[in-house]
Amino acid sequence: MEHKFCQSCGMPLTTDNKGTNADGSRNEDYCIYCYKDGRFTQDFTMEQMIEHCAQFTDEINKESGQTLTQEQAKDMMRQFFPQLKRWKNRTAMFIAILTYKKPLEEVDRFLQAHRDYLAEHYAAGDFIASGPQTPRVGGVIMIKSDNRALVDSIIAQDPFNINGIADYRIVEFTPTMFVESSLSDILK
Repeated sequence: MEHKFCQSCGMPLTTDNKGTNADGSRNEDYCIYCYKDGRFTQDFTMEQMIEHCAQFTDEINKESGQTLTQEQAKDMMRQFFPQLKRWKNRTAMFIAILTYKKPLEEVDRFLQAHRDYLAEHYAAGDFIASGPQTPRVGGVIMIKSDNRALVDSIIAQDPFNINGIADYRIVEFTPTMFVESSLSDILK
């Protein structure tokens, strides 16, 4: 017998736990906890869904006969979830907002090294756009990545970070609308 899984959270689907479409009919792809009345019940990123599902590790262990820790369960979900319909072929976007914590004279001393760092990551396909804030109190970098840990490792390489020039605030989002359909190709 083929087992079907919720294409959002990975939970095994049964007749009793299938989500509902806008017309009230049962949805064959998603569970009732993830999909109701034709809409997702949570506006989660994949990583947020993993964190949410990890709360149920004890129940997962009981149902499966495993003895996973929460961290082991999260690692397994990070392998499994990208294959699910909701998360497949989705690349998250991150915006790094830099705020200078040193005077501009000090910022300028590391500016060429920072630009070299940017060029390296543009060439690797990591960065989409970047530039200084107006007024010049910091900068902004749009980053394409599979996960936050990778973004953190990329930011750790920035000479502005290494030399204590800027603080970083990272905002994660999953683009769903574009001004032009060709822009969605950037994420592939």
